[in-house]
Amino acid sequence: MQIQKDHIRAKILESALEEFSSKGYRNATMSSVATRCEISKSNLYRYFPSKEDICRELLTVPSMEIMKVMNVITGTELLIYSNDEIAEKMTDILSPVIFKYRKELMIIIGPDAPEDATRFKESVEKNLMKNFLAFDPERTAEGFAETLVKMLMSGIENILINHTSDENTKKQINSLLRYHLRGVLAFSTLRSE
Repeated sequence: MQIQKDHIRAKILESALEEFSSKGYRNATMSSVATRCEISKSNLYRYFPSKEDICRELLTVPSMEIMKVMNVITGTELLIYSNDEIAEKMTDILSPVIFKYRKELMIIIGPDAPEDATRFKESVEKNLMKNFLAFDPERTAEGFAETLVKMLMSGIENILINHTSDENTKKQINSLLRYHLRGVLAFSTLRSE
């Protein structure tokens, strides 16, 4: 009996992910998830009391994976490489997570993200900003770091929306990272003069 319950739970999560991806989180409803999953709405509520609970479960593993990647790509050990090498290494680390969790990432960074996803996105942004500031603390203004982070997140969102093939997504992410790293370097150079 437990196998059947696990199967239904997995089917609900899969259906909800498709529903959130196609309609957006705010426009998806428990009824539409139940319909897509081909179960009754009352049965859906037995598994998940709310849409927020479904979304929270959907985003738990991807959020943990993203934080692991963030810890690696923002580590100081990358600073021994050139900007292009750093961008390449960051792309190689970040791309598999983006490929695997593309739909979940769209929920997290999308314009109608649920509250939990918005808080997670903000924690990622704060982590990135802290690392931009640590890169060159004497010359990097906090407002500039925040602008860079917002632009980076916006660029990733744009790539996720407009580039569906993994190969093209990886190329675009690499270009975005190179652009941002060159911007940080150029800004630091200008500030030191």
